[in-house]
Amino acid sequence: MVMSLVSAALLGFGLGIKHAFEADHVAAVCALVARRGTVARAARAGALWGLGHGAVIIVVGGALVLLGARVPGPLATALDAAVAVMLVGLGISALRRAPGGEGATHDHHQTEHAHSHDHDGAHDHPGPTRRPILIGLVHGASGTAALTLLVASTIPARAEALAFITLFGLASIVGMAAAAALLAWPLRTAALHAPTIARGLRGMAGVGSIAAGVMVAWIALTAATIN
Repeated sequence: MVMSLVSAALLGFGLGIKHAFEADHVAAVCALVARRGTVARAARAGALWGLGHGAVIIVVGGALVLLGARVPGPLATALDAAVAVMLVGLGISALRRAPGGEGATHDHHQTEHAHSHDHDGAHDHPGPTRRPILIGLVHGASGTAALTLLVASTIPARAEALAFITLFGLASIVGMAAAAALLAWPLRTAALHAPTIARGLRGMAGVGSIAAGVMVAWIALTAATIN
């Protein structure tokens, strides 16, 4: 029993880290990173993203496991659609900061006064804490349906299932903070030494986020049609 519990926890942690680096998560993190001036701020945004994501998985997923319940199909589809809309919105926001987009004029001074973004947050974008948490909440709610279905079919014992869910959620926080920091480092370097390249990378992040949103919407629509 002990080894089984430990194995479930380790598996949850490992899959949680892997989950943080999946395509739709990376796309969302890229779009968030495009709004942040430093690696530390990007890592913080990623951690907040993961906090919202992990909280939903642990609280809602844990409750579903305890009750032996599942997310209704129509609700799961609606949550997937919300994720798709969110990803497209993040992509559009990132594109507005790319060359020629609204907000691009702010970037050409980034090298000279990037320090002004790093002191007390007075010059940060509105809602620097709420935005990534809300994005994580939506994404986590969508993922909970598939995760609890997986747990129900592979880990029948409740103690092991709860250990899996909890470590999965906690690992997503660590993984998304790490993903954001890794993605922010080249963006930060480019912003300091090649602003034009940095703006191009932001544009690519926007396009990637929109593409991920379309993919999620297509998968959700296909699943709804089949069911």
